[in-house]
Amino acid sequence: MTPSLSRRVLAGALPVLLAATLAACGTASGDAGEGPTLTVYTDQHAELISKLTQAYTDKTGVRFDIQNDATVGQLEAEGSATKADLFLSEDPTPVAQLGAAGLLAPVDKATLDQVRPGLSSPAGRWVAYAARARVLVYNPDLIAADELPKRLADLAEPQYKGRFAWAPSGAFVATTQYLIATEGEPATRTFLDAVKTNGVNELKNGNVRDTVEAGTHAMGLTNHYYWWILATEKGGPDQLASRIYHFPEVDPGNLVLSSGAGVLKSSPNSAPAQEFLAWLSSADGGQQIIAKDPSAQYPVTPGLASAIAGDLSDIKAPPFDMDKLADSAQAENLLKTLGMSSG
Repeated sequence: MTPSLSRRVLAGALPVLLAATLAACGTASGDAGEGPTLTVYTDQHAELISKLTQAYTDKTGVRFDIQNDATVGQLEAEGSATKADLFLSEDPTPVAQLGAAGLLAPVDKATLDQVRPGLSSPAGRWVAYAARARVLVYNPDLIAADELPKRLADLAEPQYKGRFAWAPSGAFVATTQYLIATEGEPATRTFLDAVKTNGVNELKNGNVRDTVEAGTHAMGLTNHYYWWILATEKGGPDQLASRIYHFPEVDPGNLVLSSGAGVLKSSPNSAPAQEFLAWLSSADGGQQIIAKDPSAQYPVTPGLASAIAGDLSDIKAPPFDMDKLADSAQAENLLKTLGMSSG
């Protein structure tokens, strides 16, 4: 072979050899930063999403571009042009709406099977990765434990007039939609009228907790984690004046609502996005982070409890198809008609 020919062959081979060498090094190293970047739209607590995605990056090298405070309307407007690969919700309503609109790809069955029954989309459109429960918090200086209502419906009784607080949160809207679906709109309207008459609208769940703690109200409807977060901040439940109460039987007052995760049908990164969902909902993956997180949300894997709030199995929650929350118009319209909406 002539020297000039040798140089031409070598020059042609070098890029191929270099590419092969770099690929081999990348495969062997497993350093963070390799693999695709997944774009996450979310309305969940930003700190929790940051912890979950960072842990996955540390484990796999997959990176994330996170857009907080994302909305369903935003995704619907972006359509197939959206950059989102995944949507992680705080409440079930947004992912249920995305699923009903045909914007989500089916979740792998093996991923769905990792989660407690009844928390994910029955149609397999999204998977639950965390949960919250509706509760009553009360101040024992103002009401004895044996005087507490045994059912959510009992708050309509005259003896509770002026003694409790509530807030028109997303969870309150979901509870209203649940009541419409299970008891009908007339009965739900009657109950809400009584809540408006007997209770005090404190506008936000955190305000409900704080006013009960301060002794302004004897009790209040809120989500479980608000109370547990305050208890943790103050050094434990015994440091609070208030207490948390779960209704003693299966009851709408114990309604459990999922945080859901789904893969956008338009995502070009469907396979790695599905792999992230599998890790997010696994007992030795994302669920470990949720179980230990100070946000006190419940993990959703059977046998795993929140280190702060306890085991979701202890909550006597009514069964509910959360995909029904895709259309909360009935609840929103009813609350608006009654002057009980947040808008």
